[in-house]
Amino acid sequence: MSDQRVYLSEVGALFVVAVALAVSRFQVMANTEVKPTQRGRIRRNGSGYQASVYVGRDPLTKKKIYVYEQAATLPEAEKARTKLLHQVDEQRHPKRAVTMSFLLDRWLSIAELDVDTSYERAAGIIRNYLKPTFGDMKAGKLTAEMLELFYARLRQCQDQCEGRRNGKTDPQTKQKHICEPLAANSVRKIHFILRPALNRGLRWGYVTTNVAALAEPPSQPKPNPDPPTPEEAALALNTAWQRDLDWGTFLFMTMVTGSRRGEMCALRWSDINLDRLELFVKHSNNGRRIKDTKTHQRRKQAIDVITRSVLAAHRARAEERCKALGGELARDAFVFSGQADSSAPLVPSSVSQRYRRLAEKLKIHTHRLKDLRAYNVTELLGAGADVRTVAGRVGHGGGGATTLKYYAAFLATSDRQAVTTFAKQLPLPEGLLAEQPVTTVINGLRLLCECGNESLWAMLVVTEEGAEALCGQCEAAVRARLDATVGPIGKTIKAEAAPPRELAPWEVIAKELADAIKDGTMLPGEEVPTVGDIAQAHGVSVGTAHRAFTQLKNDGLIEVSRGRRAVVRS
Repeated sequence: MSDQRVYLSEVGALFVVAVALAVSRFQVMANTEVKPTQRGRIRRNGSGYQASVYVGRDPLTKKKIYVYEQAATLPEAEKARTKLLHQVDEQRHPKRAVTMSFLLDRWLSIAELDVDTSYERAAGIIRNYLKPTFGDMKAGKLTAEMLELFYARLRQCQDQCEGRRNGKTDPQTKQKHICEPLAANSVRKIHFILRPALNRGLRWGYVTTNVAALAEPPSQPKPNPDPPTPEEAALALNTAWQRDLDWGTFLFMTMVTGSRRGEMCALRWSDINLDRLELFVKHSNNGRRIKDTKTHQRRKQAIDVITRSVLAAHRARAEERCKALGGELARDAFVFSGQADSSAPLVPSSVSQRYRRLAEKLKIHTHRLKDLRAYNVTELLGAGADVRTVAGRVGHGGGGATTLKYYAAFLATSDRQAVTTFAKQLPLPEGLLAEQPVTTVINGLRLLCECGNESLWAMLVVTEEGAEALCGQCEAAVRARLDATVGPIGKTIKAEAAPPRELAPWEVIAKELADAIKDGTMLPGEEVPTVGDIAQAHGVSVGTAHRAFTQLKNDGLIEVSRGRRAVVRS
């Protein structure tokens, strides 16, 4: 019995101790606060600390994404972690939970884009590239790294397969996949749609930063114009003349004027003045409507007598077609039309396709109609035309606007000479050009220059005693007076040389070099001083010296080749 009592007393003592321990532990737990799980992490990194916070997963690579910030001390690292947590939480705000698809659609609905071309191009890019990749993604989670990886994948393959499916057959379509990279210009278009869209989202509060402004798109490819050679251009034009005179006229005018295809398709007869040898480019055709030109500016082009004859023959054919229908050709009818009455313009895309088929059949190395524009510019510059003049003809923005504004008379003459030289080398069908001379008649008086020019004049001034003008071919100053002789068309004006005038600076330079070449001071094959050296020696601009070079080249005194010094012609 004594042993039993001892055992029970020990058990009771243990029970009392256990109860006491439980009560004590309960009191400790009741007095202790439970600390929440800490988000983010701080670790030693070199001589300081690095704070990192988890953001989510990359929709492209499916890898975890963290944001980091370096700090020198532990308190600063705590502050950095708090700031990173605030930024991550801020992007998860309900207002910032909009998707990229929603943001892009909102931006597209208010963007100031051209109704037909730019809008459809932007909508196609969003539909084909941006929505399939980022459409369901929250706009606030998009990063610059994602965009640059996206651009790199497009540059490898438009389907972003990273080469894994190249050469393999799709089990669903049964077609073999060939990786086709997206051109750098196309990727840049994607970037410049994302950038304004995200910028708009930044103002609306959908995102906290425009990551597209931080991302770097592919670099702009260097321009590499590749126009057809003169032989290829002549081959294409001769073939077009033989097949269809109207089609040949279109290509002829494209080569001569250097206009854009939309501008040629929007050209009307009311824009052409055959009597004054002028053509006005006012509108452009984008395939759906007639609108302003690309630069939103109208321009005037000079045409020569050959081009006028080509257009006159083209108009005669159009009038015959209208007459066969029992009508007349409207004053504002389109110059190039697929309709018998010329009431509707040609579709630009169909014109490009027709030229591409022609170029492919003739095995011309370039198949774009746009290259005929580059051909025009190249040939005009090669013929010695002033750069500003050529820029003004083809409608290039920033092509010496001040010079064109203040020296219009001089540039008009240079423009006339340039197009006359160029049009003469293009082939024409037999019998198209009329052999009748073209004369300028003023009040029954015929104006005639000693060089034989009867139609091209600049700065024409008519007085009671006669007329004064600047010849558009030889640039000679002509003073005309009444003559007693009566010709077949009435009274005539007899041309006589005007009093000597002071030579322009470029004329002085050209005369000095020409005299040196003619008297043997500069021998055949000898290198001519550079344009820069001549400009410095005479105290003139490089443009003035270049014009003197052009005059010497036109006179056949020097030979100029690309990449080499000019030499005296042997």
